[in-house]
Amino acid sequence: MTHSLGSRTSGVDGSSEGGRINTIDLPGVLVIYGVALLQALQRKGVKGKLTVAPVQVDGVWCLELTYQGDAPSGVPELWHGHRVIAKEAPPSPPPPAPPRA
Repeated sequence: MTHSLGSRTSGVDGSSEGGRINTIDLPGVLVIYGVALLQALQRKGVKGKLTVAPVQVDGVWCLELTYQGDAPSGVPELWHGHRVIAKEAPPSPPPPAPPRA
């Protein structure tokens, strides 16, 4: 008889308690995958400001990599089985003018 320990994988496949990423919360998992993608790109020497976020495109969860400046090289089409969409960040608004005296 299997007793649940509170995890959705307990007693299912022999994995240790809390030893696997819970794919039920896919956007949360994609955030973790996105961090790993950013670190991999930085190790390859990609410079500049990069951000990554989970997005849904036509009902499919993807990673959206946003960059400022030149497009980063070496961005994979897929990362852990999920599509990676690279897009340029909109230009920053100019700083506000100083108040007049």
